[in-house]
Amino acid sequence: MPYFTQCIRVNSLTLKRVSSVALISTVLAVASACSSSDISSMEQAFFDKRAALIERYSSQDNTFAALQAQVDPNEPDSAEYWRWRIDQYLYGQYPEFQPVYDSYTQGKSFHQIYQLPAENLGPKTPAPSSVPELPAGHFSDNLQGNPHTGWHDLVKDKVYITYQGHLTDPYIASYDLKTHEWEGPYKAADSTLSKGDRKIDSHGRPIIEQDGKGHFHIVYGGHGGEREDGLNPLSFDTPHAGGRMLHVMSEKPNDISSFVQVNDITPFASYTSSHKMANGDIYLFTRAGTHKSPWVYYKMKNGEQRFEPPVLITWPTPQRDNPINVDTFYINPMKISDTEIAISYLWHECNFNEDHNKETYGRINAYYMKLDTTDDTFYNARQEKLSLPITLAAANEKTLAFDSTQREETPFTTEPLILQNLQPAVAYQARSKNLREWRMTVWENGQWEHSQPLPGTRNRTLTDVANHNIDNIISLQVLGVGELENQAVVVYKNGRGETVFATAVRDNPGVQNWQVEEEYLVLAKSSMEMEAVKDAEGNSVAVILNVRKGTAQRLYLWQDGVFRAKL
Repeated sequence: MPYFTQCIRVNSLTLKRVSSVALISTVLAVASACSSSDISSMEQAFFDKRAALIERYSSQDNTFAALQAQVDPNEPDSAEYWRWRIDQYLYGQYPEFQPVYDSYTQGKSFHQIYQLPAENLGPKTPAPSSVPELPAGHFSDNLQGNPHTGWHDLVKDKVYITYQGHLTDPYIASYDLKTHEWEGPYKAADSTLSKGDRKIDSHGRPIIEQDGKGHFHIVYGGHGGEREDGLNPLSFDTPHAGGRMLHVMSEKPNDISSFVQVNDITPFASYTSSHKMANGDIYLFTRAGTHKSPWVYYKMKNGEQRFEPPVLITWPTPQRDNPINVDTFYINPMKISDTEIAISYLWHECNFNEDHNKETYGRINAYYMKLDTTDDTFYNARQEKLSLPITLAAANEKTLAFDSTQREETPFTTEPLILQNLQPAVAYQARSKNLREWRMTVWENGQWEHSQPLPGTRNRTLTDVANHNIDNIISLQVLGVGELENQAVVVYKNGRGETVFATAVRDNPGVQNWQVEEEYLVLAKSSMEMEAVKDAEGNSVAVILNVRKGTAQRLYLWQDGVFRAKL
């Protein structure tokens, strides 16, 4: 065990007893007391520089004192753990520390730097010996976790679908809408997310985009990176979930059978969302680490096959009065035109103790901004230019669309909306103890009007094939424009509590009175999630359906009234 680690542990009780005002002075005194012939001159130089930087920045930043105060003298690994957390905070918040730390740790493994036990991200739930039977027609193997409907890309007459498959590895398949032929699914690459004893983690869902040269790009597998990746230069939060964000590219154009690694994005990232603009540029949005991390976007210009360095969109901020708590965000981007991406987001109140509120999950408010990709400038609903990165203070001043702080409900998630009149709008899932429903806030007459019904849901009714009213509509998606404007696919719960996937029709687009036309799946004790595959005109050419019943979970592709099974 390094002598410095021993010294910190011996003095952890002293650190716990002192007041926050005197804490930094005590930390420096402890570091000085650790000077010994048992520490190499290189180690001593590093700890001296580290202590000097902490002293300098602590005059205006009380986060260091708050983090050091978390050391528990009764826990043998506590001092070392919080030394690691303080290193990461200093490394991400004050880049001056980065070359100092990198020089000292070069060639050392994580456990040579920090005397901490092996990471425990389990236990993994044993695979069931048998799973409930699902109806025929699926194209995927049985899936673990919650991969949702995957991510898809429509290229001419082919739908390319990527999803999180066995042990969270990324899989890819393609389906030809004209010939009805499948290719794949293939395993595109390996994920580090849920291997060994780690539990299944659904955060690494892959995205797919095709570049201007015809190569497919898949980004997948991220939920904070691995300890062995070192400290995160884009964040002040350490990995505590596991799983590298990785990027692979198809070896050949228009070929999904083989992929190669591309090393151009941070391994620490979590979540993926991508959009290809009319000029061929691809924008990848991701969180640059775990919870207390900024959101960034990567841009791949048309004709290129690597992403440019990331652009910071948001920056997390420790609360001044209680810096253990950190104000950060969850964002959700959506392409709304050939050149614009709307971004809805919410405030996420997190903390360094990883103590997550299971009732509201610390998710507050709803916000809106827009990226003009012609010059990569962000605007709010008033068309005012926004400066990056955005902090909570800036978000509240410039982009707040719904203030939930004085209301009972909290927005669990948000989505940008595309309204016919092109007004800025955000959908948010309002939640409370007795409520879970989607609502809308819309920009009207120079201000935000919240708690509005979603488009197409005001006075909406649905009756089943026996003309019984359906009260629980989970999702209803109109199939398109023109003749398709009066046709829809719908998932709902019937009076017996069964989940149903069906088609529905109405007499004209001026009313919201829908009648179920045909039921395709009716399952008890199950859930379904659907995603429409839309062409350039906005017409739905197919539907991807995730069907789950107990430990059984499959992906289906529905087209022209038929589930297109992979034969």
